[in-house]
Amino acid sequence: MNPPPSIGLVVNTCNQPDYLRRVLQAISGLARLPDEVVLADDGSAEETRTVFERWGQQQRFPTRHAWQPRSGFRRARILNVALSMAASDYLVFLDGDTIPHPRFLDDHRRLARNGYFVQGHRALIGQRGAIFFGLGRFSTDRWQAVWRGELRALKSAYRWPRPWCSFPAGLAGIRGCNLAIWRHDLTAVNGYNEAFVGWGREDSELAVRLGNLGVRRLDARGWALCYHLWHPPASRDGLTANDHLLEAAMASKSAWCEAGLSQHLEQPSPAASKSPFPPPPGDVSSP
Repeated sequence: MNPPPSIGLVVNTCNQPDYLRRVLQAISGLARLPDEVVLADDGSAEETRTVFERWGQQQRFPTRHAWQPRSGFRRARILNVALSMAASDYLVFLDGDTIPHPRFLDDHRRLARNGYFVQGHRALIGQRGAIFFGLGRFSTDRWQAVWRGELRALKSAYRWPRPWCSFPAGLAGIRGCNLAIWRHDLTAVNGYNEAFVGWGREDSELAVRLGNLGVRRLDARGWALCYHLWHPPASRDGLTANDHLLEAAMASKSAWCEAGLSQHLEQPSPAASKSPFPPPPGDVSSP
């Protein structure tokens, strides 16, 4: 009898050690712990390394730190470096400023199915709420957020008894802060496209190539929740160029990108075999 698929977390960060500390604390409190955590660090200073290493020493699962020198916004590249270090069958992406719900990973396990990637969603925690959210117990923080005027952000952010699932064909709502993909599918499309430099569209372009491969999108609401802490917006200086790359991917119908994950693997291959494991059981019907 085959063992269940392993599930890893890939956490993306850049010079937000206080927020990262809260995210890591929340990961330690998950009802279902990950089989590994890989930090994708786009050039953070030493404090981030210290936060992650001290936390990792206290965990029962492997932790790995992927780091690259800061040279602009190179999220796509550092995510590929992190993926090359990951060993899990199923990979869940989480931003380093996004607090996972205690059932976050258990929900993703139950939502996983072959032939699909899962797009989860987030609640936005505003500037006032971000001062404290994630510092204490999850239930206490959530009620404080409501009391302090974050009700609008949290009104649809409570875990439902069952997920509401849809299968949209478009790119609306694609976000890398809550995304789950089988490792064999990531390898088959060569991971993230490192031609993307600057903020924006790298997750959407990955979703396009997964769709070109035949991997469908499962959009889940009410489960696999996370809470995005407010921060000043990143520069959009590279967005026009990234829009052109996204349009090219949509026009080409190709699943493969040239500057991708294979550059960081010892034995790259454009093809990848299907996972030998069936998707975990779970009710993913609409409520």
